[in-house]
Amino acid sequence: MDFEFEGFVIREVGHENRKMQTSKKVNNVSTDVTIFKVKGFDLSFDLLYCRGENGDVWVVAEKIVSLSKHLHRAQRTRMSIENYKEKQYCRLWQEVKKDEDWSRTKKSLPLSELGKYSKNPLRQSFSELGAKLGTLEELVSETNQNRKQYALLFPAQEVKIPLCAYLLTRISPLI
Repeated sequence: MDFEFEGFVIREVGHENRKMQTSKKVNNVSTDVTIFKVKGFDLSFDLLYCRGENGDVWVVAEKIVSLSKHLHRAQRTRMSIENYKEKQYCRLWQEVKKDEDWSRTKKSLPLSELGKYSKNPLRQSFSELGAKLGTLEELVSETNQNRKQYALLFPAQEVKIPLCAYLLTRISPLI
């Protein structure tokens, strides 16, 4: 699979099995990893789509080459992909630059803040990819304190949508 999104060129380059820590901090899980090489904005890195044998699914970056003092943080920032009925969803948390070489994760941001790194309106971009953007309350009937956080709901086993979400919320803000 090869595609472009928001100035990034994404190319599938491999597949392997690794022992990894999952997005839920479970160690040494046998994981099926699909590797994508990403290039753009004077940077390159590998984007990993991971499926652990325990059922956890997540996206994470590695092998980052960039002049950004912040981008190394993406190697520690995993984006979980959760199941909901016959679909999946991911939360649109955003990495935000903090100090000279540090960032922090913002979990509750207005849609305008989430979309400031996108060339097109977020709803339009992700709708064209086949995802629905909304709050956790709207998408997955969440009732707890997280219900107002934004997320994407998409067809199960879809890979492109969570990769694009990761690029937009975890990578672009740190460049």
